[in-house]
Amino acid sequence: MSPAPVRVGVVGAGWWATSHHLPALAGHPGARLTGVVDRDPDRAAEAAAAFGTTSYPDLAVLLADVDAVVVATPHDTHHSVVMACLARGLHVLVEKPLALSFADAAAMARAADDAGVHLVVGYTHQFEDVAAFVRDAVRHRIGPLLQVTVEYSSRAARLYSGGTYGAEHGGGQARTQLTHALGMLCWVTGEEITTVAAFTEGHGHGVDVDDAAILRLSGGATATACSSGRTPDGVPVRQHIRYLGADGAIDHDLFRGEAVLFRADGTRVAREHSQHEPPYRAGEPARRFVDLIAGQGENPAPPGPAVAAVAAVEAILESARRGAYVRPSQMRCDHTR
Repeated sequence: MSPAPVRVGVVGAGWWATSHHLPALAGHPGARLTGVVDRDPDRAAEAAAAFGTTSYPDLAVLLADVDAVVVATPHDTHHSVVMACLARGLHVLVEKPLALSFADAAAMARAADDAGVHLVVGYTHQFEDVAAFVRDAVRHRIGPLLQVTVEYSSRAARLYSGGTYGAEHGGGQARTQLTHALGMLCWVTGEEITTVAAFTEGHGHGVDVDDAAILRLSGGATATACSSGRTPDGVPVRQHIRYLGADGAIDHDLFRGEAVLFRADGTRVAREHSQHEPPYRAGEPARRFVDLIAGQGENPAPPGPAVAAVAAVEAILESARRGAYVRPSQMRCDHTR
C-alpha cells in the first residue's frame, strides 16, 4: 500500500510562492496541496484557483487540516507564523532568513527539536548536488580551513525602497541576499561566526544595500564577506565563495551551480549541475521537504546553520551601526532535523 500523501499548506501567496513553491507541491506525487492562506484574501483565492486547491480564511483554520506548512511571508513574520506551526507539531519549510534576531531563530530551532519535527530553511543553493560536493571537499579534502572569501552581488536594491523587502519588514541586502552565502558558509564548514567588523551603506533606501565585513570563524579561520544589491543591468552578478585550506582550495559559484576543487598537487576536480537541470532550482526546497517528511533523504538546510547565519547578519548590522567589533550570539550548528 502506498503511503498517504503529505498534506501541505502554504502561508503566503506572493510571487515567490506562486512561482516556485506552489507549482512544486502541486506537481509532487507524494504531496496533497491542501490550501493557501494570505493576509490578502483575494490573493489567496487567486493562487488557490490557479493551483486547484482551497483558500483558507485564516492561519489557525489551515493548520488544523495539514501535516506540514510552507511559510513564504515577509521576514518579520517568520517567527510568529513558524512558532504557531511548531506548536501544532507540524513540519515547516520557511523562507530565509529564518528570523530577524538570534533570539527568535534559536527559539524556533529549539521548538522544532522539542516537537520532533523537521524545520527546513529555504536556502535554495544548499539543495543542489554541487553544494554537497563543496561541503565534503571543505571538510575532508582541503585540509584545515585557513580563510574564506565571499562575494554576493545582485540587483535587489530596487526591492528595498518599501514593501515586502523594505525597512518595515526587516529587509535589506544582508537579510535578503548575503544570508544565502552566510548560511552556506556555516552549513558547509559546520562552524559559526564568532567575531564581526562591518560597514554598510544604504544609499537612501532606509536599509543596507552594500555590506562589507571581516569575520572570524569558530575554528579559527578568517573570512571576508562583501555584498551589494546595486549590480547594474548588463553587468554579471557574482555569487561566489572560496574556501582556502592548508592542502587545497575550492571555488563555489553559487549563481552558476558550479565548483572547482584545487589540490596541492596541482590537479583539479570540477563539478557542475546536470545539463538537464537549471543551476538554480527554486522549486527544489518544497519537493525535498515533502520527501524528507516521507523519510527520504536528509535535510540540506537545517536550522542550526541558519541560526548561525541570522546571528552573523545581526552582528554585521550592529557592527556597522556601532563602528565596533561585535561577537555574534552562539548556538551550536547541530540542529539537523
